[in-house]
Amino acid sequence: MKSLLIQEGLQATRLILVLSSMAPLFILWAVRGSPSIPDGYFVPGCLSLAIGPTLVLLRRLRLAKKNNDCQTKTVGAAEDHRDHILVYLFAMLLPFYTVNLQGVREFAATVVALQFILFLFWHLNMHYMNLLFAIWGYRVFTVTPKAGEQFGSKASFVLLTRRVALMEGEGIEAYRLSDTVFIEK
Repeated sequence: MKSLLIQEGLQATRLILVLSSMAPLFILWAVRGSPSIPDGYFVPGCLSLAIGPTLVLLRRLRLAKKNNDCQTKTVGAAEDHRDHILVYLFAMLLPFYTVNLQGVREFAATVVALQFILFLFWHLNMHYMNLLFAIWGYRVFTVTPKAGEQFGSKASFVLLTRRVALMEGEGIEAYRLSDTVFIEK
């Protein structure tokens, strides 16, 4: 019997999307520093957590373009998620930036809390929340395909686009970043 759950491919890319969405937090931590960890370790560690996943994400986008990993997606219903950027900023960046990293226990508790957030972003498919895309002018839409697309599946996907709105029935050429995240061509 087939599983009722559809497992998303490109799991490593999905993890990179989650980590790259947290790049602003790691940059803020690098600027702020931590008295419990010497700057010689903390700053390069934070910067590598900010820059590394973002570079891998950009490489994935370039690879998708090079290999023409492109699909035509037909819009059924589209839901704009600009409000998720605000949730992202207030639910994650601000609380983690103001956290006290003075002692080893506070630092360990922060790392565990960050792991919970990583898991939630992964589990709730919020791995598309990337400030870099927002800076480039992309908007985030959750799209439910028209009936019959993707072998009859009604599985929704995330579309990053510079458009302000999507019309039902509209066909959009998009590069695949993961099995559920696409960026318009």
